Amino acid sequence: MKWRVMLAVLTTAAIWAGILPAVSVENALVGTWQLKSFSLIVVDTKETSRPYGENPTGYIQFSPGGHMVMFLAAGELKPPAAGHYTDADRADVHRAIVGAYAASYTVEGNMVTYHVLTSWRPEWIGRDQIRYFEINGKNLTIKTTPVTFSRTGQSIVATLTFDKVE
Repeated sequence: MKWRVMLAVLTTAAIWAGILPAVSVENALVGTWQLKSFSLIVVDTKETSRPYGENPTGYIQFSPGGHMVMFLAAGELKPPAAGHYTDADRADVHRAIVGAYAASYTVEGNMVTYHVLTSWRPEWIGRDQIRYFEINGKNLTIKTTPVTFSRTGQSIVATLTFDKVE
């Protein structure tokens, strides 16, 4: 009994001193997550698709200090045929980007807000992007609020799934 009290006191002291992190939603997000799937639903029609194919690739990373970075792309990016990128090659690569941005982040419940510093979508820079997430073991699911899909201009909700790798 005495050792349990001592263990509880030491654990509490370690958490308070920052030596041992407290278990929290923010801490559960911290780490590197590898993209496994990306799908979207068109808000108006409820049509579901996988516009970046069955094997998109990339990572999202959350730091303990409240920063995040993400780069996600279609799985089959082609190198330029001529050995250098033409404008058409660069446009093809840009169209294959699922998401690329860096931000600080805050968490409230199951909502994470990205305070965007830089982005492949310039209209997001300096603005907040809200996402909803669920963690189940080493699996992370992120859903967007309705956003405008850059390829079609339609309002969509995207669902991304990740596996924790670090």
